[in-house]
Formats: sequence, C-alpha cells, structure tokens
Amino acid sequence: MRHVPSPAGVRRLVLDDGAEELELPFPILAPEITGAPSAGVPVGPHAVLVHAPLGPAMEPLDRAARPELLVLGNARALWADGAPFVRALADLRRVYGAAPVLWAPRVAMPHRIPLLAYLGVDLVDTTEGDYAAARGEYLDPTFGTLDREAARAEGLCPCEACRATPAGPLAAHTGFAYRRALAETRTAARVGRLRELVESRLPAEPALAEMLRYADRELAPLLDERTPVVGDGVRGYVVLEAMRRPEMARFRRRLLERYRPPPSKRVLLLVPCSRTKPYRRSRSHRRFASAWEGLRAVERLHVVSVSSPIGLVPQELEDLPPARHYDIPVTGDWLDPEREAVVAGLGHLLATGEYGAIVVHLDPREYSFLRPALEGRSEVRWSCPDDRTTGPDALRALRAALTDALADVPAVPGGPLAVVREELREVASVQFGRAAADRLFAPPLRLAGRPWFQRVTDGRSDLATWREERGLLHLTVAGAHRLVPSPPLAVEVDPTLSLAGDLFAPGVRGADPEIRVGDSVVLLRQGVLAGVGEAVLPGPLMTALDRGLAVRVRHRATPVTDTAMSEESPPSVGPVVQR
Repeated sequence: MRHVPSPAGVRRLVLDDGAEELELPFPILAPEITGAPSAGVPVGPHAVLVHAPLGPAMEPLDRAARPELLVLGNARALWADGAPFVRALADLRRVYGAAPVLWAPRVAMPHRIPLLAYLGVDLVDTTEGDYAAARGEYLDPTFGTLDREAARAEGLCPCEACRATPAGPLAAHTGFAYRRALAETRTAARVGRLRELVESRLPAEPALAEMLRYADRELAPLLDERTPVVGDGVRGYVVLEAMRRPEMARFRRRLLERYRPPPSKRVLLLVPCSRTKPYRRSRSHRRFASAWEGLRAVERLHVVSVSSPIGLVPQELEDLPPARHYDIPVTGDWLDPEREAVVAGLGHLLATGEYGAIVVHLDPREYSFLRPALEGRSEVRWSCPDDRTTGPDALRALRAALTDALADVPAVPGGPLAVVREELREVASVQFGRAAADRLFAPPLRLAGRPWFQRVTDGRSDLATWREERGLLHLTVAGAHRLVPSPPLAVEVDPTLSLAGDLFAPGVRGADPEIRVGDSVVLLRQGVLAGVGEAVLPGPLMTALDRGLAVRVRHRATPVTDTAMSEESPPSVGPVVQR
C-alpha cells in the first residue's frame, strides 16, 4: 500500500501486490466514531468505504449488489474504543455478507494480525508499524515490542537488517515482522489452529484479550458458523479464554439441547477425565472398567466423565469432537465458569435420565461443588474417600458400590447390542437433532460392525456408518431418504446441475444455516433427494460466496438402490441387533 497526493479531504491509496494495483480515492469522514449512522460510499470499482456505526435500518444486500472490497474507514478510532470495533465487524457482515474482502486501515501490528484474521479482517496494512519504527520501536509478532538492542544482541530476528553489522534500518525489520506474522497466521488458519495462535498472543497487549472477550460475546454466532464440527490431533485448552472457544460452547450447548441419556441406562457413574483421549483408552479408565468387569446387567451402567472446559462427557460421546481432541492443565482448582458447566450438565442428566442409582467416583474434596446438585437423592453413593481414585481400596469400593446399585436392575432385553443402538441414536441426536434421529433410527433397524466401526442398516441397505476416529455419522442415500421431506442440514442444488462431481458454491441455491464444515449433508434438487455429502463450507457461506468447493459429494441418488458406503462385508455379516 502507498499514499498518493490528493486534494484536501480525500485520501488516495494504491494497493499493489507487485503484479496489479488498485487505486482507491475516498473521502475522510468525520467525526470518526460518533455522528449519524452512515451508508457505504463508492470509492472505486466494486469498492466501498464504510463509516461505522451502520444504520440499524440498513438491510442486508443481495449478492449482486455487494461490493468486492469493504474499507472500514474509521477502524483505528473504533479499535481504540474496543467494543464498537467488534460490533462494526458484525454489522458489516450482516449487511454486506461474507464475500467482500474487508480492510481495516491503520489497525494492524504484527502481534495483532492473528486476532484480526480471526475476527474476519482480510486485508491489513503496515502503516501503524511504519509509524512505530519511525519512533524507534522494535516490533515482534509474539511480544508486541521488545528492547531493540537486546533483541539484536541475541540474534532474535533472522532478517537481513538485524543480521547486518552495523544493524540495518528498523523499517526493514518491521517489514519482516509483518511478513512473519502473516505467514504464522496463514499457517495456523490452514491447519485449523488460528484460535490457539490468537490466545498465545494475548499477553502482548491487553487490548487483544479485551477484543477477544467482546468477540466471543458479540460474534458468537459468526464464530460458531466458521468452526468445523470435525477435528483431528490434540488441541491445547490452556488459558481461560479457551473455555469460550466455539467448539466447546457448541458441545456444552448441544448436550443440554439435544442429548438424552439412553433409556436403558439405570445407574449413573461419574468419574474423572483423563489426559489420554478417548478416555476409555487411558490407564485410569481401564482400571475403572476392571472394577465392573463381570457384573450382572453391567450394560445398564452409564459412565460419564467430568472435565473442563467441556463439562460432562457421556461415554457414548467420547469420540465426538472436541471431546476426543482436547488437552488441559490439571491442577484440581476449578473456576466458577468450569463448575457451572459441570453442574448444568449434571442437572440435565438427572432431569432427563432414568437413573435409579448414582455412584460418584471422584475426589470428594475437589468435586465438593457437585454435592448441592445431588442433595435430596437417597440413591447417591460416593465411592472414593480421597483423590486416589485408581488405588486398590478405591477400586474395591467402586466395585462394591456398583454391585449394590445393579443388584435389582434387570438385564436389557436384546442384550448389550441393544444398548449400542441407543448410544448411536444419541450420537445422531447431537449431530442432527432429536426429531431427525428418531426418523433415522426408526424400525426396521439393524446394526453390524465392530466397536470402532458401526453400520446402521435397515436389513438391506446401509443407512449410516460411524467410525470412532471421526465420531460423527456419515449418511448414505438410503439414510437420507428417511429424513426427507424436511431433512436437517439440507443443501438445495441448482436444478440444471447433473451433480456428476462435487458441488461448488455457484451451484448452491439454498443451504441450512446450521451446516458447519464437516457436517454430513443431504442434497436436494427441487425438494427431491439428489445425494449426500460432507460440507466443506458452512451453510451461510455456500450461498454467500461465488466460488469455491461447497460439498464433497459422497453418494448420488439412483433410481435402483443406494451405493454401498464402504467395501466392508454386507450387513448380514457380523454381530447384529434388530428392532
């Protein structure tokens, strides 16, 4: 970006990437923060200058009327005021949609770039950094600013200006700091770890933590929309801000809104979480399992782990992201928000479950905050006297408590595999909603597979499959047929498309706004089932963008039968449960 001489009251900037350039003459609006709400001012081909706050009556523009570039002219003043900056970003996306490139001039510093990208700012400039360099400030993407002499004496920066003897101009180092921050931000975004990078930068400037708190409140729906439902690897949830991450908030919300304990579960067992994920593979949880091995009616036992920042995790949801992919520091000290999430989840389980007994195998001191939620229930038994939950005495006490709790509980008709059906149905409920799960799991229904791979069939065709590494169900066309005519997570396809390959954004005519990246979606053409696939974009972006892959099509509807979802053996092979 470079400034070009211009008349008074007008700013002319040239954006240049080395190959092409775009000149933008636009008026300098005043006052910068207060005053009458304004609309956009055209400043170039497909470019609009916006002065926030926007008018509350401004209606969202249709796709054809949206510009390609938005310039938030008073971004620097809004940033200084905190919350108005975040509100302005929310208003801009509400009115202009997700497609326009958003530039917030004179806001970016190297350490701020990850947060700006996370908030949806697409274009940054180096103006503030250049001013800082002119004042003699040494910029660093991690710490914000550092002592110049100390940083250069330690060889902290590998740029040519810092390696030179004598040291080169500070402006050259500043440019390198911006390039490094941009590369780190793009890498983090590419591998799905941008939020972690943002949180790691918070100590550099108090305003960053302030902005993130405003964003988690003001932009929560937008941040949730852009957060996938699938995951891989392990993510660290270290600082308090991590508890507010969209995927954690979504898990806690869906537990309360969509999940119900399986009806066959009559004894609730609360246990601590583990560092190993999924919990059942950890040494501690294997020891817990040894305590109930061989007990009668053990399929009636409902094992639920207590953790932070995720809250409560029923065993059948252990593989759902982010339950399978998080790591936390363990100190035994619980903050109020962490306690509230656990207590809310416990209250929900007690209100909706059919438990006849409750066994709490937790440190009675560390988890004493659960006692008020359990008061008045005569069937509660604490089985551990201290924090040694896997000690021999604790495991003997756990077995004795479970033996008593299960003594008068009859076995489940249909055996353990009938319970597996109920558990998979709850996975479907969390994924698609309870009404859709009821239709998907309606009789006739058979299960075939192994613990790590389950196939839901109607006895003839696969309806859905589940793999533990994904944690979510993949629909087949036969399964989608059960959800029509009003399926959740539906994408309406342009009726002129043959759907020979994957579906791109220009071919989308409508999409459920609840769709998130990784969701198993149902493709419709004029209301008729056309296929199933996996979302690559969130639903709102499928209709907001003019380019890009929207859905990876897995199977297309055919007039004869569904295409087998895998090369596994047919549904009749392997253990089955029929209803």
